[in-house]
Amino acid sequence: MPRPSSPSPNDSSPVQDSGFSTPSLDRALAVLRCLGSASSGLTLSEIAERLGLSVNFVYRVTQSLVSHGYLVRDAEKRFSIGSQMLSLCQPVVDDVPLTEAALPAMRWLSGQTGEAAHLGIISGHEGIVLERVIGRALIKFYVERGTRFPLHTSGPGKVMLAFMPETERDAVLAGMRFERFQPWTISNRKEFLKCLEEVRAQGYGVDAGEHLEGHHCLGAPILDPQGVAIASLWISAPSQRLPEERIRELAPVVMEAGSRASEALRPTHRP
Repeated sequence: MPRPSSPSPNDSSPVQDSGFSTPSLDRALAVLRCLGSASSGLTLSEIAERLGLSVNFVYRVTQSLVSHGYLVRDAEKRFSIGSQMLSLCQPVVDDVPLTEAALPAMRWLSGQTGEAAHLGIISGHEGIVLERVIGRALIKFYVERGTRFPLHTSGPGKVMLAFMPETERDAVLAGMRFERFQPWTISNRKEFLKCLEEVRAQGYGVDAGEHLEGHHCLGAPILDPQGVAIASLWISAPSQRLPEERIRELAPVVMEAGSRASEALRPTHRP
């Protein structure tokens, strides 16, 4: 597939030329971008087809990225974003990576609730899962690392935006599509801002099947020392295991987990 001769911010080509004579790097980054938007992963041929690249080139790039931990390949030979790549996008507060600070709180949360605990941040105009601790329930219900999710339908998305400075929040909201996935999904900015006020007042956010019917989640913010949300912790479960009454029961537990993770980011509370 021919590449443009010079970079353009409006270029819709899957492989964009940086303008610095680094075609192999440009194409490798295109592979990462392609997989970053494919939550279920892609095969070699699917990546090559989407990008207009040769299978041979995609093979060499993916093998190199797998060897460095930036991609993973499953039993069905589908590639997806790896933990090393996710580690690059996580916040670091006073030299402490977010995942390192949050994992003890996640394990505690999963132990208290029996459900999978997740950690995520805002990436662009979406959320992305950085880490998860699988619950002890017989039927496991969790979201894989690297999965992207809409902010307006998710508990973690709501709490992160609710505890974000207004100027930063407005910038994120400006790029959000407010897609209606269910009849009860919030689908406009005015209604969503009202929802964020309620979320901030109560300290937690809920997704009651607003994206996927039957999938509920309950999230709380992780705050930096200035009280700004940098991430969220949440639990996910089928609606039968996380109905409205159990959401009210577990909300203090989820908020406690968020507080524990927030405290772990403060220098005075580290061992």
